[in-house]
Amino acid sequence: MTYGAIFRQIRINKGMKLKEAAGDTLSPSQLSRFENGLSMVTVETFYEALKNINATPQEFLFLVGDSQDNELNDAFKKIENLANTSDLINLKKLRDSWKKEVKTPYQWKHFLVLFIDNLLHVFETEQPLNQPEILDYLMQVEDWGEMELRIYTLFGFVFEVDTTYHLMKSAVKKSRKYMALPQDAKLLFTILSNNFSTFIFHKRFDYALETLKLYEEQLDKDVKLLDPHLDFLFNQGIMAFCQHDEEDGIALCEKVIELCQLFKQTENLERYEKRYQNWLHGHKDPGYKELTINIWTID
Repeated sequence: MTYGAIFRQIRINKGMKLKEAAGDTLSPSQLSRFENGLSMVTVETFYEALKNINATPQEFLFLVGDSQDNELNDAFKKIENLANTSDLINLKKLRDSWKKEVKTPYQWKHFLVLFIDNLLHVFETEQPLNQPEILDYLMQVEDWGEMELRIYTLFGFVFEVDTTYHLMKSAVKKSRKYMALPQDAKLLFTILSNNFSTFIFHKRFDYALETLKLYEEQLDKDVKLLDPHLDFLFNQGIMAFCQHDEEDGIALCEKVIELCQLFKQTENLERYEKRYQNWLHGHKDPGYKELTINIWTID
């Protein structure tokens, strides 16, 4: 949603007409063009127009962030739905359509295109695609912010496993600062869960155990979200299978399934049941591998 469209949304919600919102700041026709994305206004004029509709800059920025998060959520859900159904044809079409919209290498659409490239490569070869530009971008940013943490969450599996491990502690430390934000409450746990899966995929069980320890330490800080607790228990089950402790693996995984049934977690139940059956029948095979990348979305 454009800035003009968000301004229009606030104006209409307040029951104000174009003429009232324009006031002495600009003409109704100028404001109409701005609202419809046909022209821009100066910063000074924009702030005056906000005053005219009794809206604060903070309110406007909140709605901008909400709009951007919704768009990103929708994009992730499209990828997730196509990946879960192995619809590679439409996944490629989605990638190609977004590729045409990319204007700079730092747009989210650009990173989503690269993410789809990796998913397609994993589907076709069972191996991540090495894309050094992702790591180059992360390494050039001295102080990671929210965007860099989200990128690391998505792309940790494409790096050399030692690189993913060495970046993890810094990512965990940074992401703790964002846990108070509703949209980032699960970000830390998504990082840890994705990294755990990556380490298991590469059979770096030492790294996987350390990741579980970090996960447990954070959960001990009175985390009330259900999903991270389910994920931690299930990952403990996977670790037990990897350590040839089938009894504990079964007990932990089935505990998660019982909890999903108890709390009516339909989507989680389906996902964990499928993964449990895969691990139950596959863990004795030395060549068995699973790579599960949770796509970050806002509830």
